[in-house]
Amino acid sequence: MRGRVVLGLLASMVLGVVFSAVLVTSSQAFTGTPVTYQTHRVLPGETLWEIARGIDPDADTREVVGQLMALNGLPTAALLPGQQLRLP
Repeated sequence: MRGRVVLGLLASMVLGVVFSAVLVTSSQAFTGTPVTYQTHRVLPGETLWEIARGIDPDADTREVVGQLMALNGLPTAALLPGQQLRLP
C-alpha cells in the first residue's frame, strides 16, 4: 500500500515538472517580439528552392522551402515572375 502511494506521488511530481516545462516554453514562444520580414519580388526563372538556399545556405533547404510556403500561404512551390514573397 505504501509503495503505491509513493509511486503515485512520484508520478504526480514528474507530471508537474513536465507540465511546468511546457508552460514555460509556450510562454517564451509568445513574448510579443515583433517579427520583421523582407519583401522579395520573384524574378523570371527564379525558383522557391533558389530563394530558400539564399536565405540560409547551411539549413536544410526543404525545411526553408516549407517555412516560406507557410509564411506566404503557398499551396505549391511554383512561383510567378513579379510575385511578392515575404522572407524572414
